[in-house]
Amino acid sequence: FHRFLPVMLAFRHAHPAMCEREKPQIAELAETSKTKAADFLRYLEGELAGRAFIAGDSFSIADITVLVAVDFLKLARIAMPADAPHLGDWRMRVSARPTIVA
Repeated sequence: FHRFLPVMLAFRHAHPAMCEREKPQIAELAETSKTKAADFLRYLEGELAGRAFIAGDSFSIADITVLVAVDFLKLARIAMPADAPHLGDWRMRVSARPTIVA
């Protein structure tokens, strides 16, 4: 969960649709959160270079949680690193699972 938190905070404190729910929106918190999320994405890229799933050899709740965070990046206005082929491959592979597609 704590890896999803920076993405959520960036969304809540920067997205115009959240201005009525998040009072006050704190721009500095949004920017700091975006930086933390980007750092985590770079870390994941390195980890996924050596394995197929987030927490080991099989699909787990860790993959589900990180997939939700990664899919939420667009709304949070955080760019997926262009130089993260392992993260991109993982996302495509996990997103195609029948339990995720359903």
